[in-house]
Amino acid sequence: MVRKAVSLGMRHWQLTLAAFICASVSIIALLLHAAGWLPMYFLVDLLAAPSLVILLILGIAASRINQRVFLDRLIVGAWGGIAATLAYDSVRLLMRASNLISFDPFQTHPAFGRLITGLPEETLTAIIVGWAYHFWNGFGFGIMYTLIAGNARWWYGLAWAMFLEIGWLTALPSAVQLRLSPEVVVVSFVGHGVYGVVLGLIAQRFIRM
Repeated sequence: MVRKAVSLGMRHWQLTLAAFICASVSIIALLLHAAGWLPMYFLVDLLAAPSLVILLILGIAASRINQRVFLDRLIVGAWGGIAATLAYDSVRLLMRASNLISFDPFQTHPAFGRLITGLPEETLTAIIVGWAYHFWNGFGFGIMYTLIAGNARWWYGLAWAMFLEIGWLTALPSAVQLRLSPEVVVVSFVGHGVYGVVLGLIAQRFIRM
């Protein structure tokens, strides 16, 4: 019985580590680009599709070996990350539509597309790829959070989002040629705050263990 429990624990740890690494590919690609170590397209082209396929395989494997805790966290993190990203974008869209801000809060998305495709930001391909990367990022952050935090209180999700926000403000604006201003910083904090609260509430409500 003890050996079986240890075996299940090891499997959970191994699955969690593998899934966490796969979920972090999108942000690692951007961080390495920001540091000047690798162009962003390199890891995206090389690992984007494989990392998503591996996450799917890990989920299937977990269901077959009765790793319910891991599978529950993986699934909720995936859809919770997408839902939180939609909330993140919605609040920024509302701020823009209500003329509370004077800049386009979505200007970084085509910039992501340019870094990945090499095409000008105004091209449809760069815009689509940039938005896809944006949701991939939110999806990955959701999985990373739930794998570690599980159904922790919702404010842990907010703390996770604030950690991401600080990293964004300190390391990444130069990568997408974004000029920081008080207005940009406030909008960024609000957006990430909404992301964190929504993700935290979803994880707290829907993750069973």
